[in-house]
Amino acid sequence: MTIKSLYVMPELFLPCTYECDVSLASRSYYGIGGTARFLAHPGTPAELADLLIWNREYQLPLAIMGKGSNILFSDSLFPGIVISLDRMERMFWISDDELFCEAGADNTLIAEELLRCDRGGGEWLYRLPGQIGSTVRMNARCFGGEISAITSGIQTMTIEGHLLWKTPDEVFHGYKQTSLMENPEIVIAVLLRFPETRTKKDIKLQMEGFEEERNKKHHFDFPSCGSTFKNNYAAGRSSGTIFEELGFKGRREGGAMVSEHHANFIFNKGGATASDVLRLAAEMKTAAQKEADIQLDLEVQCIGLFDEKLLVSCGVNSVADDQDSSKGWAGLLWSPKELSKKSEIPEHLFPQVLIRGSFVGYKGTDREIPPGGFAAVEQLLSMRDAITAPDAPFLRWTTRNSNSALFSLKPASVTPPGTFTDELWQYGVSELFIAHPDFSGGYLEFEMTLEGNWVALRFDAPRKRTLGYAILSEEPWKEYITMVKSEGGFGMELPYRLLEPFIQGESIAMQCCVSTGRGEYGLFPWWQGPSGPADFHQPDHFYPITFL
Repeated sequence: MTIKSLYVMPELFLPCTYECDVSLASRSYYGIGGTARFLAHPGTPAELADLLIWNREYQLPLAIMGKGSNILFSDSLFPGIVISLDRMERMFWISDDELFCEAGADNTLIAEELLRCDRGGGEWLYRLPGQIGSTVRMNARCFGGEISAITSGIQTMTIEGHLLWKTPDEVFHGYKQTSLMENPEIVIAVLLRFPETRTKKDIKLQMEGFEEERNKKHHFDFPSCGSTFKNNYAAGRSSGTIFEELGFKGRREGGAMVSEHHANFIFNKGGATASDVLRLAAEMKTAAQKEADIQLDLEVQCIGLFDEKLLVSCGVNSVADDQDSSKGWAGLLWSPKELSKKSEIPEHLFPQVLIRGSFVGYKGTDREIPPGGFAAVEQLLSMRDAITAPDAPFLRWTTRNSNSALFSLKPASVTPPGTFTDELWQYGVSELFIAHPDFSGGYLEFEMTLEGNWVALRFDAPRKRTLGYAILSEEPWKEYITMVKSEGGFGMELPYRLLEPFIQGESIAMQCCVSTGRGEYGLFPWWQGPSGPADFHQPDHFYPITFL
């Protein structure tokens, strides 16, 4: 099956909010682009994972967009799914100086939040087009600020739907370079740190200065994606200066024109096509190389089907089209061709992380829980080996904590550490829920304290205990559970035999939670602004996982 032939498949229904037959020109800053078969709008990590898992069956090409501020969409139709994270836009303070932002949070709104809270260091984000996820993905910078300098951590999702927590050192590799740019991982949240306090007057003055500078350079006169090429600092001057020296100001190609005020901007002056923009960009790149002996890399991201020669001229990687060898697909998050590359993970590469990340407040409000708690679930064996040895540890669930306040409320000293303990909910506990992917057949709940006290429960329905499990006892569990203890961490290992009733094919659903015992509750992965009293017993909110 070819990529383009996918458009004639029967009507499909995506597992999250979506639109059909969407003009991409209407969703991009350039005002250029063909029609996308689907534009998906997942609102939570679980909805995004559901979409990726759903697409394993239907195998449509995938692409991801932020706000469309740095994307040049092809003029051709896009026969798959363009994923927008515009519904994942919440931000809240997890501590006095750390701001948790979903990937769809707008850069300008982040800057305005910092102004509200008298926090300096992010003034340069004001009027920077785009969303924070894309800003991190390309290590964006301007006016002397760079996103790597204010980032504490990055939550990503793999194409398999697994959640990974990345440190800045793992992601940022210098000027406008990151490990994410050639890697099919999606930034879904960012933790930003702003230790500096400033007066509102000083912050606002600097923000207004940056806005004035943008207006002075006529950044927003016509539709564009801002800087077309990255700077090459070895050249000793900016790309805009280089193109000005080469006489490109005002140069036109069809409806595309190099700005007369900033020679690194290509405007859509009206009716420009993606090919117009790329032809002009190719001329600029070639001239810089031949006439100035300077290598410049395209900063604008191309998505869709383009003329292969134009892509090569602009230095854009692509995958050849099956039907027309003169065309190439660029900027895909995933394509059906990836199926041929899939291979089984060697046993020596286990354990593999399925989910790892930071707890955030249950409702996503400021300073809702003490920060510093992390949860992880790892797969210790391949599915094949787990089925062969069903009593061997298959999953490892761990909690790590760098803040004593999170688990400071402890069971009475007469309760020996590491024992099965009823009513743990009164204390600081970490919790793991396990359920069937379609939420049938009930679910399991495990609770554990920092000292290793634990309890396990089985339910047929929310808060309705399974027959035979009404009275809490360690007897049904002790042969299955192995305790894990390390410096700064605690958890359990669980065998395939215990989990098998909740596995469908290669999938399961799970949820990590935390409670301080003082009415403070946290989630990982997080939900979308749940209302009402905190209630972890909502299997339809649990996160879908596909085993490796």
